[in-house]
Amino acid sequence: MKTIIAIMKVINIVNAKIARVVSFCMPLFILSLVYEVFARYVFGAPTTWSFDVTYFLCSMAMMLTMAYTWQMNAHVGVDIFLKKLPIKVQAAWLSICMVLLFFVSWIMIVGVMFSDVVNSWRILERSTIGFLPPIYPFKTWILLGTIMLVLQGFNVFVKELYLLIKGKELII
Repeated sequence: MKTIIAIMKVINIVNAKIARVVSFCMPLFILSLVYEVFARYVFGAPTTWSFDVTYFLCSMAMMLTMAYTWQMNAHVGVDIFLKKLPIKVQAAWLSICMVLLFFVSWIMIVGVMFSDVVNSWRILERSTIGFLPPIYPFKTWILLGTIMLVLQGFNVFVKELYLLIKGKELII
C-alpha cells in the first residue's frame, strides 16, 4: 500500500505543478484577447494570429488543469441521491462507475489520441487557417492533460476502493 500511496502523491504533485505553470500562462491569454479587441475596434485592424493564440492558450488552460481541479474536488457534481446513501454504498457505486465508464472511455480516447499526436509530430502538422501555426504542440498538451486526468482518476479510484474496504477515507 505504501507504494500505491507514493505513486498517488507523485500524481498529485505533478498535477499541481502543471496547473501552477499553466496559471502563469493566463496573463498571456488575457493580453492576447485585450490586444485583439483593441486592434479590431480601436484601429480597425484585426490580427490574423489572435484567434489561434487564444484558442491554443484557452485549450491549454482547460486541458492541463482538469486533473488538478478534480484533485481539489472542484468539479461540479450532481449527487443529490448518492449523498443520501451510506458511505460504503457511495464508494461501491463510484468504483463501479469509474471502471465501467471513466477508465474504459478515457483509456480508449488516449489510445486513439496517442497515434494522432505521434503522426502530427511526424509531419509537423500546421493549421490551415489564420497564420498557419503548428498544431502538434496543441495536440500534445491535449494528450498530456487527458493522461493526467486518467492518472488522477486512478487516485480517486484507489480512494474509493479504500473507503469501500476499510470504511474510512484514505489520507495521502
